[in-house]
Parts: sequence; structure tokens; C-alpha cells
Amino acid sequence: MVRSLFLLLFTFLSLHIFAQSKNEVAVRNVLAMQEQAWNRGDLQGFMQGYWKSDSLQFIGKNGVTYGWQKTFDNYKKSYPDTATMGKLFFTLLHIKELGKESMFITGKWELQRTKGNVGGYFTLLFRKIAGEWVIVSDHTS
Repeated sequence: MVRSLFLLLFTFLSLHIFAQSKNEVAVRNVLAMQEQAWNRGDLQGFMQGYWKSDSLQFIGKNGVTYGWQKTFDNYKKSYPDTATMGKLFFTLLHIKELGKESMFITGKWELQRTKGNVGGYFTLLFRKIAGEWVIVSDHTS
């Protein structure tokens, strides 16, 4: 009985894993890398998930920001220390492959911190540029 349940669970999990496209797995890996970098207080590492371009678009509560460096500077200003950063958790709600080199993600984010938890939602547009999946547009609220 236990063996049958284990085999059924393994088959279900295998089908789910293999049902993800190579592109979806790559995008999920970028987001996992961002979570890990954030949670060790590494904003520079977190920013590696973004397109390092003046055309990067970030939309937040203060409006639209263009450019990787400006986005990085805003993160540093808003999250000056690890206490303010807290621990980041993403929940992916929807992943849509728009083509061979574009993915659209909808999700939730949460920061767990001693000074009070915060969270919200995001939409991300990923593009495969020079062989790497990067966020080219981020709308976070």
C-alpha cells in the first residue's frame, strides 16, 4: 500500500516537473536565485535577474523607473539593511510562455520582517537576451 502511494506520488510529481518547458524551468531558476540573493542581503546578486540595460522598466508605487542602475539605486535606498529587507518569498500564480524568447509571470511577493511583514503582487516580462533569461519589465505593487 505504502509503495503504491509512493509510486503514484512520484509519477504525479514527475509529470508536473516534465510538463514544465525548458524556458519555464529557466525563469523559475532566475526567481529562485533572486529569492536566495535577497535573503542573504545581496542586492547586487538579486539584480542579476534584471536586464542590465537603460531600457529596463520598473513600475512601482512611485511610478515608472527606467534603467538597471536607477532600479538598483532605488532598491538600495528603500532597503538599506538586512532588517528592512527581511526574508523574501515569491508565490508564482501564472506563467505564460509568449514565444520562444518571452515569458509573462504573475505572482505574489512577501517580505517577512521583525518590523512588520509587507507584500503584494507583481507581473514580470522576461526575455531571453544573449542566451540568458532576464526581467525586462517589472510591475510590482
